[in-house]
Amino acid sequence: MLKSHPFNWIAGSVLIIAVCIWLYMSFGYIYEEHVTEATLEEKSHDDEGYYVTIDGEEIVVEDESLWMVLEEDEDYEVTYEWYGKKQPYMVDINQAHDDDSVGGSH
Repeated sequence: MLKSHPFNWIAGSVLIIAVCIWLYMSFGYIYEEHVTEATLEEKSHDDEGYYVTIDGEEIVVEDESLWMVLEEDEDYEVTYEWYGKKQPYMVDINQAHDDDSVGGSH
């Protein structure tokens, strides 16, 4: 007959908690990166979507219209997110040094 030892219960609980934390951080946590002065190196597309390469990172652009107005070798301020093993996708993009609050109106 096997006896339960308190150490086995504690070690098992710690192991289960560690695995749960690892799973959450790997697959449930959304990572965000904000890059200023990022140069758009390349634009590409295929049957699955539209992509830009910024600072060596291939990023999905979900809006075709946005992808069309972006220009290679231009500097942008970019925010992108990813989680788990998914490819990063663009959340926000703006021209570098573009302050929307400056300027006049009609």
